[in-house]
Amino acid sequence: MSPRSAGPPPDAGRRPPGGPDPMAPVVARARFMMGERAGDWSLARAAAWEGLLELAGRLRREAERELAAYGDLSVSMLGIMGRLATTERRTLRQTALAGAMGLSLGRVSRIVDVLERRGYVRRTPCPRDGRATNVTLTAAGARATTAAQAALCVFAEDAFFTPLTDAEVAQLAAVFTRLVGAMRDREPAHGG
Repeated sequence: MSPRSAGPPPDAGRRPPGGPDPMAPVVARARFMMGERAGDWSLARAAAWEGLLELAGRLRREAERELAAYGDLSVSMLGIMGRLATTERRTLRQTALAGAMGLSLGRVSRIVDVLERRGYVRRTPCPRDGRATNVTLTAAGARATTAAQAALCVFAEDAFFTPLTDAEVAQLAAVFTRLVGAMRDREPAHGG
């Protein structure tokens, strides 16, 4: 069976007894986004594409609400602080931090500006390269990181893992691994 002619996913249309189909508005948005071309998509394709976008957006928004209680951190801020927490002397060059996080240097710089104003990080010139800037996680930043990471773990368990079986988690991991690899293959080669 080709992907286009595949039927809906096994749980498509599963809804609480007497309740509306939670995926109906999500699938409709796929059709709004893709226009006439989405008319060729099966329900499974529309639900997979828009469902992924919908879930990612909702999880991020809810995670950000959870993190608001921990110094009004964003997911990106916590990722940067968590990365710094794992390094020797809790310090990285700002360019290395951007590379490790998969974010642009400009975006990391703006996030670090906010974290620095809050006392969670400090910038210093790199002693080995005067053109570079090091970012160091402060003691206050390390405490905030530990507390926020614990809260985010509880949130992820409740919001993402609890509704899934171990087999479904393994299946999602395999699918996302394949898709991330395929997206990486699509990226233009960098270098000279």
